[in-house]
Amino acid sequence: MKNHRMIMLLIATPFLLIGCAHDTDRQKDKQKAAFKRSLEENTHQCRKSIETAELSNVKSKILWVSGLSEPTAAMQSDENFIQEKEKSEIEMLFKIIDFCQNMYRSTITLFINTEYGDQFKKHLYAKNSNLSDLNDAKIAYGTYNRQEAELGKQLIRDLQFLDERYRSQAMRQYTLEPPVDLQRSSNFLPPIFTQYLLFELIAGALLIL
Repeated sequence: MKNHRMIMLLIATPFLLIGCAHDTDRQKDKQKAAFKRSLEENTHQCRKSIETAELSNVKSKILWVSGLSEPTAAMQSDENFIQEKEKSEIEMLFKIIDFCQNMYRSTITLFINTEYGDQFKKHLYAKNSNLSDLNDAKIAYGTYNRQEAELGKQLIRDLQFLDERYRSQAMRQYTLEPPVDLQRSSNFLPPIFTQYLLFELIAGALLIL
């Protein structure tokens, strides 16, 4: 009887393993769909916050308020400094940046890990610093827009750097013990997951960035 049970277990094991693999794939698909929905909702809320704000004086002057992914030649060469009538709208932009960046950072921290979220925290600080320089008349609109375009590219480079690092760590798991970061990161998702995020950024879907 014991041998019979052992034989049945050996026969069933491959099917159990296949079932576990399918369950893992389904779980990853659900996570990916949830991540996509969260990003899309973040983007919708950000666009709505821009569209409903009273920004008539600066809308054509500021890259991400205009909805463009790259500054126009006119935006880059604008030598005008902030005017008094525009200051209240610039203050509104500080609030919009905080609102949107914090949403994106929370989503990315939840679905990937804290380190990716921290890149958005660093990016938020840089965007606020650039806007402060504009608000304090230290730089003109053209300089502001050129620096904003570079900040967006830098965020993508930072995320790609993390992606490559985690990709290398994931590959080493086949021959070495899992890295400490991966063991601690219960919500870690594979590097392929962040490719969706980078696509969104590059495609300009996340206008606030």
